[in-house]
Amino acid sequence: MAVGRAPDEWRDAACFPSPSADDQPGADPGLGALRSRASRGGGAVIEELYRTVLARAAYQDAFFAWPRRDRERYVRLLREADPAWAPGFLRWLRQETPMRYPALVGAAAFAAGRLERGEHGMSRQVITSVLDRADDPGHLLAYWAVAHGPSLPKPVKRGVADAVTRLYDEPALLAYDDGGHHFELGFVRADLPRHGGIGTPRPLRFGEVIKLVHPRARDRGQGDLFRYALARRHGKVRTVPETLPLVRSWAADAGRAAGPATPRGAVAKPAHHEPLAGSLRVVAGLRSGSGHPPAGQQLARLRRARTREHRETLLAALPLVDLLARPDGLARLEPLIPHLPLSALLAHLRRFDAAGIGFETAMAIAARLADPAEVRASGLGPLRFAAAWGAVDSRRWEPALAAGARHSLGAVPRLPGRTLVVIEPRSDTRIVFGLALAQRCEDADVVLLGGGRFPLRPDESPLHALIRWHSTDLRTATPVAARHDRVVCVTEQVLDEPDVDVPLYVWETRRHLRHEHEPEFAPGSRRGYFRGLGDTSFRIIPWWEELVGDDQNGG
Repeated sequence: MAVGRAPDEWRDAACFPSPSADDQPGADPGLGALRSRASRGGGAVIEELYRTVLARAAYQDAFFAWPRRDRERYVRLLREADPAWAPGFLRWLRQETPMRYPALVGAAAFAAGRLERGEHGMSRQVITSVLDRADDPGHLLAYWAVAHGPSLPKPVKRGVADAVTRLYDEPALLAYDDGGHHFELGFVRADLPRHGGIGTPRPLRFGEVIKLVHPRARDRGQGDLFRYALARRHGKVRTVPETLPLVRSWAADAGRAAGPATPRGAVAKPAHHEPLAGSLRVVAGLRSGSGHPPAGQQLARLRRARTREHRETLLAALPLVDLLARPDGLARLEPLIPHLPLSALLAHLRRFDAAGIGFETAMAIAARLADPAEVRASGLGPLRFAAAWGAVDSRRWEPALAAGARHSLGAVPRLPGRTLVVIEPRSDTRIVFGLALAQRCEDADVVLLGGGRFPLRPDESPLHALIRWHSTDLRTATPVAARHDRVVCVTEQVLDEPDVDVPLYVWETRRHLRHEHEPEFAPGSRRGYFRGLGDTSFRIIPWWEELVGDDQNGG
């Protein structure tokens, strides 16, 4: 199923400079070089684009939750974007931020704009550069059909085909070929009823993508995978090729779960256990030369031997919530639990407690949550640990979660200068965010909104600081240093804007606001308003000050 030129005939996506590239190997990423290139033409456009996306970083994949005006402006800016900097911006947005779906929308808008103007080149490379996960091609094609119609231009088709050849394999098929969104929605998840659900089209299935773009298989095994995905999508699977051992294991186990064949004329009963049995077979029953090791040993071996991306893809096929809800679910799942990614452990810690995991399993989980190397490798921030802290009822997790939150401070960028952090209480998320941010400042004052100053302790876990916050009397206002380089306010809703002459960053966390401040910096403005909190929010200030630091300081 070959279309177009061979891969070595087109430039790899890596040839696009990231927004930080300063053309030196090993250079630290930053946005200054991109701003320098943009300032030579279209600097105001790219700064407007960065204002738009940084203000919505906590929305993650929830592009549908952006205000309509912001969505339309974002698409318009990228349709008209200068190819000197737009590819680097989109690659930065996809790889360095959690805004995966907005990056796909932006790449589609950039390609559509060039095609409308009759400009050739770059569209194929930009499309493939933002497709980094196996369900990305299906998302991009589904969006393209809604926004631009069913006709698929050749550069878009070839860019998607290049990515399919690179991304599609057995673990990806088993994890993502289910028509689900697989979105990270951050704080927007709690507001889904208000938005009427996820307001984006479901991604195309693997077979539909293959049928549309006709990718070139890199080897025989991938060719068999393409044919199997096509047959599976249309319900015409007869046999599974021997080149697909994981899929064969899935199918074999699903067949056993479904029971004996139904006699002709009888009413077939649905195979309720099919997805559970299949995914467990994939993760826990991977075949090896020495037979079938116990599930825990197999996953431990997988963690040591496979790349993180491969492991995460395999584990994404494990339906933890559905499995724990079944009578025999815990018995089947418990050997795997200590080897799950930290993100899954934190997200499901309350469910594991409610299901009644054993003491040894709990101690294994706690050891991983408190392991500095594990926490640093996971890239998780303090708010993920704070969410688990607030969700669990048992106090046995507190030492491990507090230790993990302390180690996770390494994922929070450092801020130079002196910072005033103002926190409105009644929300542990706001308090932990403000305290963690202050701990990563060169110098910081933390005050209660309308109250007193909270004393920081070096190297203290944000969750231990949270306990001290609730036991400290902060009702009496105390003086703080008069001069700060920036002010950060974490509040439910801003009613009276502070009168400050330094950059002001305000995070509003109220779920439904009658009046929402415009979440952006106007050109030359020193004020920025942001909605929602997530671990990505810690990075917004360094990103912004690096990009438009001169404007913020009056330069």
